[in-house]
Amino acid sequence: MFAFVFTLIVIWLAMWAFFKFMYPKPPKEFMPKKGDVTTPRDCDSCGYPLAEYRGVTEAIPQAQLTEADQAQVAELTTEVEAIRQQILAYEASVNDKAHQKGLTRQQKKQASTQYEQLQKQLFEKNQQLKKMSSWFFCNYDHQADFHANRPK
Repeated sequence: MFAFVFTLIVIWLAMWAFFKFMYPKPPKEFMPKKGDVTTPRDCDSCGYPLAEYRGVTEAIPQAQLTEADQAQVAELTTEVEAIRQQILAYEASVNDKAHQKGLTRQQKKQASTQYEQLQKQLFEKNQQLKKMSSWFFCNYDHQADFHANRPK
């Protein structure tokens, strides 16, 4: 019995060492930082999906946006600002201790849920705004190729 357990432990250690050295962790520079957008976005040059923090984002010049796109960007910008104002109002009410004492646990939970929904809406609107008003590239070579091949 002891030999069997000892053999299993030796095999487990050998496999652990093999995988540890065969597949090391990537450097910390390649990992997402706090605040990075990790949802995939397609490269405008090759169509490859890649997280935003790994790619190159470039603003589209206003002259190249159609009037409909410009109107939609303006509408999204006002919606983002309205949501930001709601978030600021919530944060101010959270910091007001007198107001917090008058709320029940359920009201606090509802307010917290509403705040999370506002944060999610803000993120989604910002993503829509980025997709409409910026180009996204996997790397600088794709960015250069895209601009070289684009009709003027």
